[in-house]
Amino acid sequence: MKNDITVILVSSVLPSHPKLDIIEETIASIRHHLPDSEIILQIDGLRKEQIDRKADYDEYKNRILWNCLHKYKNVLPVVFDEHSHQTNMMKATIDLIKTPLMLYVEGDAPLVKDEKIDWEKCIAFIMSGEANTIRFHHEGKIPLEHEGLMLGRKDKFMRTYQWSQRPHLSTVIYYKETVLPTLREKYFIEDTYHGVVMNAWHEYGHLGWAKHRLWIYYPNEKNIKRSYHIDGRAGGLKYTSDDEVGL
Repeated sequence: MKNDITVILVSSVLPSHPKLDIIEETIASIRHHLPDSEIILQIDGLRKEQIDRKADYDEYKNRILWNCLHKYKNVLPVVFDEHSHQTNMMKATIDLIKTPLMLYVEGDAPLVKDEKIDWEKCIAFIMSGEANTIRFHHEGKIPLEHEGLMLGRKDKFMRTYQWSQRPHLSTVIYYKETVLPTLREKYFIEDTYHGVVMNAWHEYGHLGWAKHRLWIYYPNEKNIKRSYHIDGRAGGLKYTSDDEVGL
């Protein structure tokens, strides 16, 4: 059932703040698919080099918190006073999830609303033990350069060892016991974990893959796109950790 899913929605300072356009587009896309699921909204703190954005970000937080009280349905905001990044926010909020499944969504990576997602099939596929995680692809087809990362289809799913932080459905126990212990502090989850999954495949083959059981939702050959990217950073720098800034 869809009510077995809690949504983890990630928010941090963006050039567009204090406007709510991007986060509201993402919330609307979630509600299109999962009208009743609880959303845990992780609101990160500011990095020290972003202090010039404090006024705009404080106003953004004021607006989003007001909406959580008066506009949104079943959205729990978790505000971090200090910069914690994806990894530390996930570690801090994992125990708030009371459902067996979680849908992880970055604040500028909505689900599409013009295509269906067979949630019951996805849930059944995970609950059967076939999958730990199902990702919702952001392109209509698997790019040619990524075909070597695919390991064959089963029903409406494509087996892969390519981890991405694009929207994905996963079990809470997998995140708690397997994903979180490997993660670097104050970092993007993907930037640590894609190597973990890839190394498991290269070192142990299908046994390594079986530890992670990672799939892409692949309902047909025509169009598998079920998410998209708004680019909340607006082409700006990708901040990795407190001491490293990369492109």
